Amino acid sequence: MIERNPITGDPLILAPERHQRPNAYREDAERCPFCPGHESETPPEIWRDATPWRVRVFPNKYPATPWHEVIVETPDHRASFDQLSPEQAEAAVRSYVNRYHSVRAEYVAIFKNHGAAAGASIPHEHSQVIGTPFLPRRIVRESIAFVTRCPLCDGIAHPVIEETANYRWIAPHGSSLAYEQWIVPRRHEPEMREPLELAPILQRSARAMLSISESFNWMFVNFPRRRNAHWYVQLFPRLSAYAGFEFGTGSAINTVTADDAAARFRNFVAPRA
Repeated sequence: MIERNPITGDPLILAPERHQRPNAYREDAERCPFCPGHESETPPEIWRDATPWRVRVFPNKYPATPWHEVIVETPDHRASFDQLSPEQAEAAVRSYVNRYHSVRAEYVAIFKNHGAAAGASIPHEHSQVIGTPFLPRRIVRESIAFVTRCPLCDGIAHPVIEETANYRWIAPHGSSLAYEQWIVPRRHEPEMREPLELAPILQRSARAMLSISESFNWMFVNFPRRRNAHWYVQLFPRLSAYAGFEFGTGSAINTVTADDAAARFRNFVAPRA
């Protein structure tokens, strides 16, 4: 159900049934519904990459919208994303692209909540897809900023953590959260397509964030039908919660400089050949 802010008219999703979803962090991990052999405990799958499966996609049992899916990224209950084999991680990232272009909604959000503090209710490694019948306010605002120039292409200097043939992993100035990072494709496109070497960068970033916190988030920021825009991935470990100032002003207080964040994360870049 969509409701709107009574002052701004901004849309929000009302999904009271999600209050009933289980929290496996407080339950017996033996009954994890995402583990092999427990497939009957999830809604019928939409897609799998192989048999036996490496990656499995199915509708969320407690959906926020009609386009809410779960991507289980590994059959191994104990493996975090950074511990997946390169082939497994690549299969997971390719499933993000597959589902992004398969879900027919006004906007499709692809994101990961890793750990209880990041919003995960089941510890088995997974990501989520939520389609919305509206374009989120953030996407609208950022799309406008891309109209006259591309801030991600025009050479603005941000501390670089790692550069590859197709991506720049940076710690952007003006971050809202401590140790925030962006993975920015070198090619200017509004929406993600071929992932190329994105999977290993995500693995290195996950490993870096887990060195700071047990929980982290990442989200793919795409701009459908906005050809001037430039998609990217936003990532950050969860060190603190939004509090009164953040909610009351829509602004943020960050305690870590971009330079310090980049310096710490450079310990996790790929070794040079």
